[in-house]
Amino acid sequence: MNSSAKIAELAPQIMGAFHDLGEQHPKGERLSMRQYQALIVLNADDRLTLKQFCEKLSLAPSTGTELANRMIDLGYFYKESESEDRRHALLTVTPKGKALLKQRQLALTKMFDVFLEPFEQNDRQTFVHAFERIWELIEKYHIQPKKNQ
Repeated sequence: MNSSAKIAELAPQIMGAFHDLGEQHPKGERLSMRQYQALIVLNADDRLTLKQFCEKLSLAPSTGTELANRMIDLGYFYKESESEDRRHALLTVTPKGKALLKQRQLALTKMFDVFLEPFEQNDRQTFVHAFERIWELIEKYHIQPKKNQ
């Protein structure tokens, strides 16, 4: 089995194991997974034009605009214009959005506390190190999409 096939086999199993751990989102928040994904993507980049936002999420412009506008209406995104051309407006995460991401991180921390509890200390360190190494490799080899502005 090649590397890509092995990852394709293991990734859903790993994601399923994490999903089965319980609630990953703060109680009371009713964002869809797509909305959470949009929040995470925008937060990671700090600021994006609407076009960049759509490209990052692989959304058609109309779908991406609708999603961004919904997130603005919910108070998670802010749209600021640097020029009179509305196509160059920048999306940013609001303090409310950042607070929700922080709450989600705390919920995930609690979830992983439960997940890692039965692990022996050495296995726990190995598990965490594996995630750190995966992230190092992603950063090392990740090719950023070209930003067409």
